[in-house]
Amino acid sequence: MSFTTFDIFQREKWLEFLDKIDHKDIYFTPEYCHLYEKNGEGKAQLIVYEEDNLLIYYPFLLREINKIPNEYEIEAKYGKTYDMITPYGYGGPISNIKDHQIKNNIYRNFNKLLNEYCKENNIITEFIRYHPMIRNEIDNKDYESEYIRNTIYVDLTRDKKEIWAKYDTKNRNRIRKSIQYGLKVVQSSINDLENFIYLYNKTMAKKQANEYYYFGSTFFENMVDLLGDQIKLFEVTYEDKVILSCFFMCYGENIHYHLLGSEENYLKYSPNNLLINFVVDWAKSKGFKTLHLGGGYSGEDSLYKFKKHFNKDGDLPFYTCKKIHNNIIYQEIIKDIDILDKDFFPIYRHPSLISKLKNV
Repeated sequence: MSFTTFDIFQREKWLEFLDKIDHKDIYFTPEYCHLYEKNGEGKAQLIVYEEDNLLIYYPFLLREINKIPNEYEIEAKYGKTYDMITPYGYGGPISNIKDHQIKNNIYRNFNKLLNEYCKENNIITEFIRYHPMIRNEIDNKDYESEYIRNTIYVDLTRDKKEIWAKYDTKNRNRIRKSIQYGLKVVQSSINDLENFIYLYNKTMAKKQANEYYYFGSTFFENMVDLLGDQIKLFEVTYEDKVILSCFFMCYGENIHYHLLGSEENYLKYSPNNLLINFVVDWAKSKGFKTLHLGGGYSGEDSLYKFKKHFNKDGDLPFYTCKKIHNNIIYQEIIKDIDILDKDFFPIYRHPSLISKLKNV
């Protein structure tokens, strides 16, 4: 039995353990976690728990708790405090354990040691975004998971006629019309970021997105550098003008619809419908088995409904987990925080609180 932590400089160890697990994805790779460490979101860490040849693999970001009203009081009393979180996207613990009863027992042992580890290292809270395609919230029975919303996938193992039949009628018509309008999809070099960054920033401004999503050019340059062949850039053109630019992430048998920017004035031509249909064909020809489109911003909103147009039977549930490892310190941290959105977790990282403290 062993419980071991690794940092990003031990990349080969990450890959050695990840290679032992059948159900994995890009979100669990050291490169993906390193991207968010470089973005200043915490220190990329991996915990590996082993019993004989059975293992649990759990990557996360370790973040120092600061920018809170009573920061100096907490540090003087307890020293530095931390929390842990899944990097942007999906993650959580995964394993190579096949037998369900054995899996339950090993996860129970793992969670006990994880809780001890968190208390010993002043890790106050843990937030997990589970992976909808792996459904690893089912394995982690000792943790209470919370359903958030559905995501959508396209089964690329089906015949193209079957995939097309799963599109709704309006979607099929929009794809046909976008071709008639003269729209084209091209695969572009991932090093040619100018169009993407311009369109992405325009889209974020239009949506009045949370400040977090305004990734700077350095983030995208790091993404290209770290992920390399695991990302693809597709663009939609109209009369030689790039009107939509989108990154897809590839790993193993999976491809993910990731970050996108578009020209608002051309959305009436349905460039995104054409793009996804093109990538379905492209990914199928490359041997990928699943295209994951993700979900909406909140529940069954317009973004979710748009993605649903590509597979009426393609729902996959997305779950999260909120875990407090040291409730005494957590309650002291939040005692002076007055935030109406009590569902946000951890409450001391609520965007409105951070904005207030910036202006103090």
